[in-house]
Amino acid sequence: MDSNKQKLTTVHAYKHNGNLYRSWENIKISPQSSEDVLIAINEDVIITEFNGRKWKTSEPALWFFFPNEWFNIICMFKDKGIQYYCNIASPILVEDNTVKYIDYDLDLKVFNDFSYKILDLKEFNRNRINWNYSREIVEKVWASIDELKRRLKENDNIFNHEFVKELWKNRK
Repeated sequence: MDSNKQKLTTVHAYKHNGNLYRSWENIKISPQSSEDVLIAINEDVIITEFNGRKWKTSEPALWFFFPNEWFNIICMFKDKGIQYYCNIASPILVEDNTVKYIDYDLDLKVFNDFSYKILDLKEFNRNRINWNYSREIVEKVWASIDELKRRLKENDNIFNHEFVKELWKNRK
């Protein structure tokens, strides 16, 4: 493969019961990725839901995957500024040109002004009971929410608009 071309990959999100939940096709991997973070570039990406419904992303985004963290973060470039969608999820596994993780339902949505909202608490509680999440998983989920709030408060690079804009500008 030409070193100037970005590698394409697929992302698969599973639920705790092992079922594929959502799939993203033809994600570009940024050359700015490292051992500590895999950075995906989402531009006109096709998403397939578990029920077969397909749709295309509506705005460009950078997606940060951390090999040792229980979350991943999508930085979406919207008309009203950057918003961050933090998926609480297992650490990633990269296998057969596919990034894989288990989605643990809870999400933290961070708005352009850095206010935030925890989403899908009912879904988390329902799945926690139905699929018998272990105590360790439940603790990791809540510790991840706390870690994201800490990083947000400290203006961690990913929650820094200028840092994210610079990464976007140099994505190719």
